[in-house]
Amino acid sequence: MYKKVVNTFFNELKNDKLIKLPENFYDDVRSYIKNKEYGSEREYRRLLYYIRELRKLRLYKAFYGDRENLLEEEREILRVIEDVEGISSLREEERVEVPKPINTQRPIDIVRVLTNFPEFTDGERVYNLEKNDIISLDRRIAKILEKHKIVKRIKGEFYEDEKEDKEVLPLL
Repeated sequence: MYKKVVNTFFNELKNDKLIKLPENFYDDVRSYIKNKEYGSEREYRRLLYYIRELRKLRLYKAFYGDRENLLEEEREILRVIEDVEGISSLREEERVEVPKPINTQRPIDIVRVLTNFPEFTDGERVYNLEKNDIISLDRRIAKILEKHKIVKRIKGEFYEDEKEDKEVLPLL
């Protein structure tokens, strides 16, 4: 189940639209956690991280895009949020604010931070790099930092290079 959650998270991250999940996806994850089927405390913390980030990402996509592949549990969360603000009564075309798309026009790289680095900005975002963080960066910034041995690009599957003794920290 752990690998399924991790793969689902990264597939969702790569796609612009919501991916199709089995209707009982969250129930299966809760059962896996409740029955303590995970291997270690570290795997448990990672699992919680991935599932929390997956849900946030899916809800973000649903707020500003297509809701076709939402699970019923996610639809209920959206109903509660939108009813508080009275947004559910508005039609999509009446919404004034249009968010930026999740994926930028510029290519990004997923990198592991090799050393602590002081806070810096690219003019839009402020970055604070701490050793062993795994983050997404604009490719131009990633190349500069990689040249100075501050980060290392992760190739292939995003999580395949993780060492057993390393922790995955926030990606976004």
